[in-house]
Amino acid sequence: MTLGVKILVIGAVLCLLLWGIFLAAGAQPLLETRSLQVIYGEQEDFFADAVVYQKVRNDRYYILHLPRARPAYRWWTVDFGDMTITAGNAPRSLGSRKYLLRGDRGTNIDEKQKMGEWYWHFTEAGAAFSGNGLTCSVRKRIP
Repeated sequence: MTLGVKILVIGAVLCLLLWGIFLAAGAQPLLETRSLQVIYGEQEDFFADAVVYQKVRNDRYYILHLPRARPAYRWWTVDFGDMTITAGNAPRSLGSRKYLLRGDRGTNIDEKQKMGEWYWHFTEAGAAFSGNGLTCSVRKRIP
């Protein structure tokens, strides 16, 4: 092997090793998806510019970014498996890649002392929630 090939092989092995350590540390990579249609509004203004992320190999757990909502209500998680909706913080970033760590949790929407009065429901086609002037409808796109 020439020196250039050895350097490339060592670099590739180091990248794979770092990726393995990153995942072993509890990182859960997120991918942007178009499998959900999200319409949200505050007061009388409604928008359809939400960005939806999902965990890699998990089609039940979605993270919603509502860019025009108030800062406290910009990031939400919708878990269709557990039928829970959580207000949270922005996911972590590594360059342009977004990820969660195992301990990253938000505030569940049914905690009235922290969140106030919220209404939500799940159906086969999606979920909806509203409270404190925010309304959001999440529908699964038909493939």
